[in-house]
Amino acid sequence: MNQIKVYEFVKVKTLIYQLIRLYRTNDIKAHSTQKTVLLNEIEDIFQSYGIDVTEFIKAIDDVQLTKKKADHLLEGMKVHVQDFDMPTQAQLNKLFRKVKKLKAPDVNTMDTKETSYLGWNDVSANRKYIVYKNEADQFEGIYGEISPNKVKGFCNICNAESDVALFLNKTKQNKSEGTYTKKGDYICHDSVKCNQNLENIEALYEFVERTK
Repeated sequence: MNQIKVYEFVKVKTLIYQLIRLYRTNDIKAHSTQKTVLLNEIEDIFQSYGIDVTEFIKAIDDVQLTKKKADHLLEGMKVHVQDFDMPTQAQLNKLFRKVKKLKAPDVNTMDTKETSYLGWNDVSANRKYIVYKNEADQFEGIYGEISPNKVKGFCNICNAESDVALFLNKTKQNKSEGTYTKKGDYICHDSVKCNQNLENIEALYEFVERTK
């Protein structure tokens, strides 16, 4: 069965919430073009995978649509969302073989239909771990220091405003001299919330590439 990616489903949610805000305007007729654009964009995401969403589009093409009803409709569409393939403990140990006594999260408690990448914090070590599938569908991982100090700002992975913290990855600058440098930026302190806002997986790839 063809399924859309988690981050594409996040995009669908964003577009529907934009649609609801549009419905709340005084003159919906004046915004009919924008409504058509939003509905077409939502439909295109599913149709690119050959998924027929005619009835779903009819249901959200409603000026009386509420967030509660939209969320209920979206819940029913999760069957069309591809589950994130959670790594096993053995795979995590292989990714982070330099880390002794790796503290991994219980992946069984996570919603695989709301996860584009696996991220968690080891509070005792002030570390954040990020595991994702690369473009070849292989697991890759990166970890670094995560500041305990959170500030309001924009995340450099999901690009949404959130409680962000400085993430720094230590990399070898000069192999012969054994010198290191730290690269990083501000990202969501809470990776679950980051996943809920991530609409473009390329943004994650770009962040990892910059901090390697």
